[in-house]
Amino acid sequence: MGRRLMDTEKIKEQTGINNVIFKNEVTSTNDEILNEKNDTLMIAFFQSKGKGRYGRKFFSPENGLYFSYLVNEEMTFQQSQFVTPIMGVAVSYAIDEVFGVNTSIKWVNDVLLEGKKICGILTECKVEKNVCYDIVVGVGINVYESDFPNDIKDTAGFITEKKDSDKREDLVIKIMQNFKSFWSGDRDSLVEKYRKKATFIGNEIKVHKNGDYLKATAMDINDDFSLKVKYNDGTIEDLNIGEIFL
Repeated sequence: MGRRLMDTEKIKEQTGINNVIFKNEVTSTNDEILNEKNDTLMIAFFQSKGKGRYGRKFFSPENGLYFSYLVNEEMTFQQSQFVTPIMGVAVSYAIDEVFGVNTSIKWVNDVLLEGKKICGILTECKVEKNVCYDIVVGVGINVYESDFPNDIKDTAGFITEKKDSDKREDLVIKIMQNFKSFWSGDRDSLVEKYRKKATFIGNEIKVHKNGDYLKATAMDINDDFSLKVKYNDGTIEDLNIGEIFL
């Protein structure tokens, strides 16, 4: 893969982030970044204890890109729910630009390429009286080809096979430029960007709810990034949290 380091000064300069840390290996960037101050980006090429949603493990092989950003502000719990979808849009458009592919988004936190998951996003924060602080958004991307474990090999994918040049530094710069620009930008145009990537809209999905998998039709992404679904009995619901299966 060529060089095994990232130019943290270049990343700082091109993203405007105050503190950029690169490690070849971490337990989990989401955990280790909590020792740092706000406006920190921690990047790794391997995680020994990568984390997914609902306490799951996140397989983090050496050919990937794993990073967490410690957001530089406090916000309400409602505002914090925008972090994951905005990072999803930032990642999806950056991968398309850097690698010349066409990714899509599966609500709310997965980026797909040709129907396979290539990226997961996990936002964590501490909450007191509806105020969120220590907000960390973690991103794990399967960049180059890897051998996946049996339990995910049918659903997981990668962006590309190994190439002579390593594009992971370019990718993390573009993602963070997008995220910072999108976060401070016009929310309506961002929701439109998300809708363009939500190729499952109009299709039948399954909603994981209270331990059941309910059949529904994905109707639209609402202006607050919630998902409007219509169940088979005709009931319509706006999902703010949860998980869907395509």
